[in-house]
Amino acid sequence: MRTPARVTFALCALALLVPATAPAKAPPKGKYDCTIGGSTLFGTLTIKKGGKYSHRGTKGTFKHGRKRSTFADGIKGYKLSFKGGDLNKVKGRWYKAKDGTPAGTYEIALKNPGSGFESIYCSRRK
Repeated sequence: MRTPARVTFALCALALLVPATAPAKAPPKGKYDCTIGGSTLFGTLTIKKGGKYSHRGTKGTFKHGRKRSTFADGIKGYKLSFKGGDLNKVKGRWYKAKDGTPAGTYEIALKNPGSGFESIYCSRRK
């Protein structure tokens, strides 16, 4: 059974109108200096390619959200969750900082796994 040319053309035109899904966005690779509550050092978090990280001599993996979210505090960013290493089962988010850190700096905010309170902030080194 042959498909008429105009049906084929219409299907091709329709396929062009369907938006492509955006790829999931990982935090930029590099070193992030982490603090708890803005003053106590928490070490250096290194984001590597392929969803891998290292922190305080341990290694693990992380997953990131597929789409950008707007969080309760109005910041737009992506969710994160860590597996393995000393950040095992820690959840958080990453975003481009607009206040409190140097312009253009990316920040990773992590929740304390015990209390669920966001208190660990990691700013990307320039």
